[in-house]
Amino acid sequence: MRAYKICIIALCAVCLLTACHKDEPSPFKPVEERTVLLLTNSGQIYNQDYEQVMQLPYCTFASQIISDGDDYFVSGTYEKGDKDRVGYWKNGKWNTLHVDFIDDVNHWIYGIGKWDYYIYLFDYPNLLRNSGIFPLEDGEHFAPAEQALAVTEGKCYVVGSIQMDDEGFIFMPVLYSEHKGKYLAERLPVPEGTVSGDCNSVYAYDKVHTLIGGSIDDRPVLWHDKQLIILPLKYSHESNIYYGEVKSVTVSNGHIYAVGNEANEQGNKVATMWCDNEVTQLVQDIETTSVAVEVMSYENDVYVTTLEFTTNDAGEAVTNTLLWMNGKLIKVFPGLETKSFTVL
Repeated sequence: MRAYKICIIALCAVCLLTACHKDEPSPFKPVEERTVLLLTNSGQIYNQDYEQVMQLPYCTFASQIISDGDDYFVSGTYEKGDKDRVGYWKNGKWNTLHVDFIDDVNHWIYGIGKWDYYIYLFDYPNLLRNSGIFPLEDGEHFAPAEQALAVTEGKCYVVGSIQMDDEGFIFMPVLYSEHKGKYLAERLPVPEGTVSGDCNSVYAYDKVHTLIGGSIDDRPVLWHDKQLIILPLKYSHESNIYYGEVKSVTVSNGHIYAVGNEANEQGNKVATMWCDNEVTQLVQDIETTSVAVEVMSYENDVYVTTLEFTTNDAGEAVTNTLLWMNGKLIKVFPGLETKSFTVL
């Protein structure tokens, strides 16, 4: 009888665990159910079908869009009276982080991050977190990256470059992170003899890990957990003058992805993706000037946006946005110049 009761209890436990497992929904959607949102710097938002989803109200500048589940968040500035207010839009509705600056300073937002119920914004030279304001150490000499901010498990990182001379010609890459409530600068390693270096983006994961993209003396580079990686270039130049930079980075399934640009043999920029240092060009026509904008991962898929610069039949300059997934072109948005994108 006792053995029978033990078997029944064990069977119930197995059934309960199985039921709980089946009830856990996947946080990711299949490809056909996803929505891609593309943001312009004037606050227009389009979906993957090139339908305008939103014009952010009173937007004077939009810098980045991110998502959390089915919600999307856009950092930027909002015109109210004769002042620009700092904050973000959640699903098109304006929020101010409980910080309302009353001053004559022109505010400029360089990114947005979210963790739990905390929203992070970088308003040079201050990091904002809900109602908190955290000045960067030596922030007056800091030049922020375009994608300057990343958050993971409550740990926030900010990247850019710091001015090294009085004339403002020499900059070196720098990473800011929080230490006992203060955001302190840490110079990133560069080769001996480096003339200049810069950071363009940062991706953070598992609280302590960072991936930073940028350039050193016009060569594309990464810093993975502050360790320098110099990326290969597809084109060789007889003059030994190279050009390349990383604009955006991410990590997916243990693989490191970076997107940016390099110069071909004619000197035109070519949108490029590096996956674990392997080079792929993201172009329709190699003769067309193109640049990479942003990369992000969604489950096992890696999305990239690029811009291509062409002319129409009337000889007028035209900018097109291209959307790629896993290295393949999936959509062209004629006449649209995007700043950032996300996937819901």
